[in-house]
Amino acid sequence: MKCLFLTSSPGYGHTRAAEAIDMALQCRYPGIETEYLNITSLLDSHVSNAIQDGYLRMTAEQPELYQKLYDMDKNFYRQLAGKIPADQNLIDFLEEQQRRFFPEVFERSRFSLPVFYKSLDSALLNTLINSICNREKIPAGRLLTQGLLVLIFNILAARVRKFVNEYKPDILIATQMYPNALLSHSIKKGLIKQPVIGVLTDYGVHGVWVRNTTDTYCVSHEDVAAELRKQGIAADRIKVTGIPLVPAFSNIPTQSQARAHLGLDSCPTVLITGGQCSIGVLNAVQKLLNDEYHNYQILVTAGKHTADMEALQQLARHHQHRFRLYGWCSDISYLICAADVVVGKPGGLTLSETLACGRPFIATCCLGGQEAHNVQFLQTNKVGLQAGLEQLPQVLDELFSNTELLRNMKRNAYQLGRPDAAMAVVAELENILQQDDDRYIEPTSAFGL
Repeated sequence: MKCLFLTSSPGYGHTRAAEAIDMALQCRYPGIETEYLNITSLLDSHVSNAIQDGYLRMTAEQPELYQKLYDMDKNFYRQLAGKIPADQNLIDFLEEQQRRFFPEVFERSRFSLPVFYKSLDSALLNTLINSICNREKIPAGRLLTQGLLVLIFNILAARVRKFVNEYKPDILIATQMYPNALLSHSIKKGLIKQPVIGVLTDYGVHGVWVRNTTDTYCVSHEDVAAELRKQGIAADRIKVTGIPLVPAFSNIPTQSQARAHLGLDSCPTVLITGGQCSIGVLNAVQKLLNDEYHNYQILVTAGKHTADMEALQQLARHHQHRFRLYGWCSDISYLICAADVVVGKPGGLTLSETLACGRPFIATCCLGGQEAHNVQFLQTNKVGLQAGLEQLPQVLDELFSNTELLRNMKRNAYQLGRPDAAMAVVAELENILQQDDDRYIEPTSAFGL
């Protein structure tokens, strides 16, 4: 049996979820063959880097723009489609991104000189940017922009279809909404015939996920299932599995075991995390280290792509008695279990791991979009909250001084945790394959072994 995982960058959580399902599949079917397709790898590398950098810049520097993009704000999308002139803040953002990654195109475009692009992808992206930013100066600018958007989507969908048809998997598992959307057109035309499982890795639903071509949706919580049903997805296509986690979360250590393993004291402990890029980590660490009234033990797991590693390392050297810095690892169960509270960026996978370990989460760096759904989930279920950096010392003090409140939040987290979610997704995969005699194979091991 062959399984293809479809993900998208930036954001490592989608890939971590796919890897967790992969591990569960390897346990159940030791001979299975798996492959990963990050759809950004189908683009010219320079264009891919520009898009990913633009995403991170927009979330950090223009959160209002990002929220409009995520919410599919009607007026904002009319600007992107060239139906109405773009707002100046959108023009400024796009031109700055073009200047950063395509300076020769930016300069030549300003003076209406001929531009020679290095690749088709570069030509399409820069022409799209120019058409949005200079709609009034380009003849038939609105039609050009709309045509470009359709063309870009169709080209990328064709590349996904080509990869799928050459690899010939038995089943497709999409852990991000854009690959799931790109599959849809080809499935409707009968050009891709494999069943598709959509695995949502947050605690909310984006409309891009909603497709009649997705056979089964595996979601984090009943609230997400209810939202999918509200958007027209039949109940029998939705399964509440939880967000897939690696096997280590099915057998977590006690807090005392985790602290002994890491060589930590028994004082109140805070784990700070910010995803692969360690977004917001340095500021949170500095805020707590500068707090003169509390002496929390601070743990940090720094992502592979953090820009603040040198500063974090310097702080770790100067505050060895309070601050421990750890490198990035896909299994951070010992760090979470050693802590009393987890602080940082509320990504879906991070929250899922935190809940599986029975810890509350304080969101200090929310990028909006899907993370806004995650924060709402924390607050509704009383397993966490959102707090600005200035509020963080006070919020922690209230938690550590109110043992009953902290105990209740931990209990709520344990009850919401789904450490065996990856196996639950595999069970749904089997339910689909059992209906197809040509694809189904008998498992060689039982779940949980």
